[in-house]
Amino acid sequence: MSPTLAMVILSWIAIVILYLALAAVLREVRMLRRHVDERAATAAAPAELQLPAPFVERIAEPGRERTVLVADASCPLCRYATAVLAEVATPEFRPVLLTYEPPERWSTLPETVQVVQDRDAWSSLAHLSPPVLLTVGTDGTVGSLHLPSSERDIAAALAVTPAAPLIERSSS
Repeated sequence: MSPTLAMVILSWIAIVILYLALAAVLREVRMLRRHVDERAATAAAPAELQLPAPFVERIAEPGRERTVLVADASCPLCRYATAVLAEVATPEFRPVLLTYEPPERWSTLPETVQVVQDRDAWSSLAHLSPPVLLTVGTDGTVGSLHLPSSERDIAAALAVTPAAPLIERSSS
């Protein structure tokens, strides 16, 4: 047998083995996708996220939900989200900035943004990556939760909060 013929045969054997390996991987992916779909269909309803009572008492406004931004001063996207929130804040719409840092780190914010340092409330949301935009009910239940990953996401998340009419007015 010539060396050229041997190389052609070995090449074809390698191609067949790679094809079979790819087919096996695709089969596993299909099985995994089916398993995930089945689990999602039978999964329990997500548990309500409840913020600590002392935090809720500090931000409570009778009969009104509050918009809360969970932010870290070292996060550029958090800084941007805070700036956008500060622009739309008014005496009628006072968003809350929840942080674990001293309020002095956020000294550039206007008085219309309530800065709250609360380590317990921060800890209850620590598994999420800031910025996090929430709507908190009067009982401390989180009604909506958004995890924006870009500047465009921040605008979209704010558009579905109680600040929506304010944002539409300021952008026109």
